[in-house]
Amino acid sequence: MILHKVPEIDGIRITQVTSVTDDRGSFVKFHPPREFENSLDSVAFSVNLNIGTIRGIHFQVEPFAEEKLVTCVQGTIFDVAVDLRPNSETFGMWASFELSATNALQVYLPKGIAHGFQSLERNSIVHYILSSPYSPEYSHTIDPFGDLGIDWPMKVNSISERDRDGISFSAAGKKYADSLKSH
Repeated sequence: MILHKVPEIDGIRITQVTSVTDDRGSFVKFHPPREFENSLDSVAFSVNLNIGTIRGIHFQVEPFAEEKLVTCVQGTIFDVAVDLRPNSETFGMWASFELSATNALQVYLPKGIAHGFQSLERNSIVHYILSSPYSPEYSHTIDPFGDLGIDWPMKVNSISERDRDGISFSAAGKKYADSLKSH
């Protein structure tokens, strides 16, 4: 099942992960879009012990803005993408998707898309392929309960102080736009 808030955000793509299973277990292959393959920087995992955990909504500004390929490899998450690109027709809008180990979907997020999620099952594991290194100086978080009006599906049981105290969408949009001007 895919949960989606209309309108679709330009540049975001959902594709199926390839999985081969036999009596030994399974082998899973992720498929980055062609333009992303030459800019791979790192792979990361997020392990989420509790139902209702929120992580995000995160983004990095230039020169460390990131493309992301996001997949839930265990459990289920409510995945959220927010458009920060000032010249985009979907600027300021958010979309949501249900990603799970069962539906084996992956979401490609281009630069300028902020990302967050809420775990819908215990021990959900999220896999990321990233195009830029993590840079604390250029990394920001948007208040997940603020002016975006995101309809989180569950009661929040866990969130970091940094994420809870994130900046407003308008401040985030300005930070991202300003970074484009200087790079």
